[in-house]
Amino acid sequence: MFDLAIGFCPSKEGWGPLSPNRPVDFTTCFEYGGLVSGLSALFIFAAVLRFRKLQGAPRLPSSLVANSAFWTKLSLAVFALIASVAELVVMIGLAPVTSVYTTSLALQSAAAAVAVRLHYKEQFANKVASTPLLLFWLSTSVLALIRLRTAISLSFVTSDPPFIIANILYMVASLATMAMESQPKPHMLYELPDDYDDDDEQHFYDEDYATYQSPEERANIFSLLSFTWMTPLVERGFRKPLQMEDTWELSSMYRPEVATAKFQHNWQAQLRSGRPSLFRATMRTYGWSLALGNFYKLVRDLVSFLNPILLSRLIGFVSKYNTQDAEPIEYGYFYALSMFVVASIQAVAYQQHWMQNRRVNGLMKISYTTAIYRKTMVLSNDARQNCNVGSIITHVSVDTQRVAEFTATLSHNLWSAPLQIIVALYLLYQTLGWCVFAGVIAMLISIPTTAHISRSMRALNKILMGYRDQRMKIMNEVLSGIKIIKLYAWETSFIRRINEVRVFLELSTIRRYGIFQACFSCIETLLPFVVSFTTFGLYSLADGVSHGPLTPQLVFVALTLFNMLRHPFSSGSTVVPALLESIVSSNRIFDFLTASEIDFEAIERKPYDRDAPNTSTNDVLVSVKNGSFKWLSAEEPTLKNISIECKRDQLVALIGRVGSGKSSLVSAVLGDMVKSEGTVEVQGTIAYAPQQA
Repeated sequence: MFDLAIGFCPSKEGWGPLSPNRPVDFTTCFEYGGLVSGLSALFIFAAVLRFRKLQGAPRLPSSLVANSAFWTKLSLAVFALIASVAELVVMIGLAPVTSVYTTSLALQSAAAAVAVRLHYKEQFANKVASTPLLLFWLSTSVLALIRLRTAISLSFVTSDPPFIIANILYMVASLATMAMESQPKPHMLYELPDDYDDDDEQHFYDEDYATYQSPEERANIFSLLSFTWMTPLVERGFRKPLQMEDTWELSSMYRPEVATAKFQHNWQAQLRSGRPSLFRATMRTYGWSLALGNFYKLVRDLVSFLNPILLSRLIGFVSKYNTQDAEPIEYGYFYALSMFVVASIQAVAYQQHWMQNRRVNGLMKISYTTAIYRKTMVLSNDARQNCNVGSIITHVSVDTQRVAEFTATLSHNLWSAPLQIIVALYLLYQTLGWCVFAGVIAMLISIPTTAHISRSMRALNKILMGYRDQRMKIMNEVLSGIKIIKLYAWETSFIRRINEVRVFLELSTIRRYGIFQACFSCIETLLPFVVSFTTFGLYSLADGVSHGPLTPQLVFVALTLFNMLRHPFSSGSTVVPALLESIVSSNRIFDFLTASEIDFEAIERKPYDRDAPNTSTNDVLVSVKNGSFKWLSAEEPTLKNISIECKRDQLVALIGRVGSGKSSLVSAVLGDMVKSEGTVEVQGTIAYAPQQA
């Protein structure tokens, strides 16, 4: 039974959080007052927000959702509520009514009651399993297991078996409810329109709404974290080669009209502000998505540093096992289990970080490409002189790739690398003292060398691709003109040309590239040995006292931390050039998107229906009255006092000398020129076939 005292926390152990009497266990006051009460209050708050969000949601058809699985799930949730109330009733007989134990169990019962109501609401308003409910039932089951272990260690099995039984029933019911909630709802629900209401007269199924949606859109939180929603596609690909019809429909968030709508809104707001910024428009569009990816990265980085700490504790536990200073066996199980949990969290966080980055990368490419395409359609004639087809293609293929790749994939290194270096150096200093800086210096010395080799390999690879293109060009010439080559016996000449490129240029470059690659591999292979040798050698010769003798516990922990330092130290040679390239590309895209546009207000455009009964052949479709036009870069008007009318079904020809203004008049009607005076009116649409030189 509980070791009771007087007060809100009647346990003599206090609030803890760790128990001084039981190994690897919390105090009872912290378990009930901190964990149980905190989880229950947090869930009730999240449930209130969820109720408000589902308040205006259309009701799903009862014939689909009110099935046996739903009633089983609801019955299990009610059973969990009854078990929680039973725990509360038993606890009232064991502890004061105003204690933290009864208060927390009362709050847990209230949370279970709210969960029952939320289950009912979610079933008829949401097509996907509820994230708050899944997390609540999982967390409360884990807490019930922790409380069960504490109760068993306090001999509740013999003194108060009803409490143990109620706790077990609540834990089992919570796990069963979570399992039922995680089951997908009927597939036919996803063939309904988003605004479907059960009160509508139409039937719940309409083939027009039937779509083969991506399972990601209906996956629950656990499926999203573990990527199990991709299992059917992987299994299908294992059985046979995948075809286009085997894949799913593209998620709505990746469709260009959806992906670019918010970016276009933010970019237009930047243009209206008078001080446009492509960076601000991008951050307002994808800032939260990037922040979520950075959060996953932060979790992974911080959790990864728990591995060396747990490894040190586990080695210390093993080294002292079966000695007078041995720790209880519970600590060994705790260290081993913690290392597994830490590795699992690290893997999940890394995969989610990578997935989020890939998602933002793709959305940024879609938004930038669409913005560039739309801008191309409205460029003024003067802007087109500076933005040729080649530069526009470069904006789409190169500049967009560089900005999206750095922003979504490499930008986190700007804060992640310094954080990892600081934490790793602190832990290394705590492990080996000042001797760790010998290994750090060895790593710093290797960075310029490897960076120089990497740049040389990158340059040689670019040259090598040029030589390959040159050789392939000659080969294409030979194959396309093989009859002529054979006819005139030019084989020897062309073989000599091909060998000059292949042997003297391409193979010599490949040889140099291989030498640099071998040097890089040699440095990467020797660096861990050099770092370990310098650090441990200096520690053995110059110190060896401050942190005790050089034991396996110190060696393994230090090696783990040194390996964790390699990536942040070496990432600088990649991140800095990518940052500079991204800034240049971003400026190029910004200059293009802010280039001058056609003045659409200069021309009055009206709709025109040729088949309307009130139209005639005398209708004027193009009219220019007293118009004066000039090019954007010119000071004086190129065309002055122009008046012309083009009626329906008329064929109009402009005749004049070269440079007299024929093409300029057509450009004025299209809106490519700046209108100084007069009016231009166009009815209907215009098709334009430009003059080709």
